[in-house]
Amino acid sequence: MDEKSRLGRGLKDVSRFYLSESPREESQEEPGEEARGKEPDPALSLPRQRRVVRVICPASTLMGAFFTANFSLELARHRQQAAVFDMSGREGERVQDMLGEVARPAPTSGVLWVRLYGLHGIPVHCSGPDGEAELSERLNGPDDHQGDRWTVINAPFRLDSLAKSLVDFDALLLSTLDEASLLQCYACTKVIEQRDPQARVSLVLMEPASDEQARGVFSRFCAFAKQRLGVSVGYLGHVLRDQALEDSLSGHRPLVLGLEPSSARESLTAVSRAFLEQRGLPVLGEGGRP
Repeated sequence: MDEKSRLGRGLKDVSRFYLSESPREESQEEPGEEARGKEPDPALSLPRQRRVVRVICPASTLMGAFFTANFSLELARHRQQAAVFDMSGREGERVQDMLGEVARPAPTSGVLWVRLYGLHGIPVHCSGPDGEAELSERLNGPDDHQGDRWTVINAPFRLDSLAKSLVDFDALLLSTLDEASLLQCYACTKVIEQRDPQARVSLVLMEPASDEQARGVFSRFCAFAKQRLGVSVGYLGHVLRDQALEDSLSGHRPLVLGLEPSSARESLTAVSRAFLEQRGLPVLGEGGRP
């Protein structure tokens, strides 16, 4: 049996199981205002004011936290303001664990901050899997993260949390090449599309054997999502695994801050550059220049 047909049938079968708690059933929707001959409400077509990105790694909460920590640091390196909201809650598998000594509590508020020379500070808010209400309060509070600041959420794989989120978001789905992980990412894609058809969904593949293998798997995933859901999934690249990554995990030291050559570090920085380029934002070189 070829890999393409097996993956397609598996996605079709598993979606019924994973999406049993979807917010609504598939149905024929009422035609929009344009179809009824009315002008659309301009307010409905305005872009979202908050830049909220939800990182979801169904296969590993540890890798989700690892990616969130390093991705946020890379955003800061490219002169982007960022805040982190960590909903993992598992000791040893949180964003603060992956940041290690780089994240320190502020003397007054107790909120963790990452402050690196010449870069925007990154607040790290720690919550848990049931932190959706707290996330909404923080984003709508007096110290909100509107405007030019990204809010990067490290979220566990929970479809009910995706469906009931109180804030709009774009999603970065991290998947290994394992079929079960891809199926879970497909389930996330469907729930996100049902909740907010305007949300942008992008895929990052973890630990492929080669770039060609990663692109082949993404091509099949993207084609299936387009055929079944009408969703265009973006591709940000892949993250390799090497000894530097292993040392980063065990030593609780952010990989992107390392100075030694590393295939994993280079792949992480490439994913971050692709994220910014897809959004038309400036990308800086290693020396801090465009």
